[in-house]
Amino acid sequence: MAIKCDPNTANQRVGLDIGSHSIKGVELVEHASEMTVRAVGSVPVRSGDIRGKSLDRAVIVQAIKHLWSSSKFISNNVVVGLPQESVYLKWLHLQCSSEDELDHMARGAAVRGAPFPADDAVSDYRIISSVDGGSAKTYHVMLAAASSAAVDMVYDIIERAGLELIAADVSVSAALRSVEAAWATDRALWSGQPRAHCVMGAKSTSIGVMREGVLEFARTVPVGGNDLTLCVAERLGISFDEAEKIKTSPDTKLTDDGILLASRDGEELQINCRAMVERLIRETARSLKFFSSQFAEGSYLGTTGTTSLSGGGALLRGIDTCLRHNGIEVSGIRNPFSGFSVESAGSGIEQSVGRAPMYTTAMGLAVWDDVEIVAPISVSAA
Repeated sequence: MAIKCDPNTANQRVGLDIGSHSIKGVELVEHASEMTVRAVGSVPVRSGDIRGKSLDRAVIVQAIKHLWSSSKFISNNVVVGLPQESVYLKWLHLQCSSEDELDHMARGAAVRGAPFPADDAVSDYRIISSVDGGSAKTYHVMLAAASSAAVDMVYDIIERAGLELIAADVSVSAALRSVEAAWATDRALWSGQPRAHCVMGAKSTSIGVMREGVLEFARTVPVGGNDLTLCVAERLGISFDEAEKIKTSPDTKLTDDGILLASRDGEELQINCRAMVERLIRETARSLKFFSSQFAEGSYLGTTGTTSLSGGGALLRGIDTCLRHNGIEVSGIRNPFSGFSVESAGSGIEQSVGRAPMYTTAMGLAVWDDVEIVAPISVSAA
């Protein structure tokens, strides 16, 4: 049962996930210690070229306005995810004699290697752990750098849509935050076990590992749902949009050996998508293996156990069993609304039940809070 909140005393905000095919939003009402999902919605959009990274701001702005009216969102406060290509994350061990020295070293290291100029970066860091070495400490830190141009672009889009931006966050961090409540109901091997999760998007898949609310590892690989769609389009000689409709049909299924079973105009189809599936499996396994390698051989600290899935790509029937069959220990597909109160008469909630995994990032953005534990994986609006 949801608590009816007075808008003047409740904290309301919308998590906004701008994707390649759609813009998703989740409106959250926070009152005291309870968070209630009040409204959910999505609108289709083509944000740029399928193979490229271009973003048409005018199209996005109009789509956001449409999302607010169609989803009946009340709040104009927004937390939005930054584009994946505009964020650079890495983890380092830094030895410093003071916190001031650590701050200087960490911010400088955050931008080295980033795919954008150092003078076009907003950087921050989080201390994961530290070991006292006498005159100096060794800090294990998570470093984050975001393109300031991308942040400015997000500000501009939100402002033109008539909304108030309260934060711009890293999408993979938001996604893992949203499944923490579901993880709490799982039986962990031991207290403090790291948890792995894959968010399957259209252009990419993000593999992240979180331990007790702290993001310890994240990697985004350039393989996603669009690759399957392109596979269908090329095999059948049809347009991308036609192939997307075939791929997202409820009757379409991915077999354990990477064959997409579908139908078109009553004709049964078997489309070989093994190359794409093998890439996804290889990159996921490589990412999890790298995380484990950061700990001493035989250490349980790097044992993630099973991996859960979410994102729009996880809606493809059979994707979880296919990955499991090919060596990725998948525990299941996560519902990001699990563990939260949901307003029974809320806008769009009933229609979104069967597509819940696609709202994982939007939900994680909605539960963002301006507290120290969130930094540095979020860039707050000044």
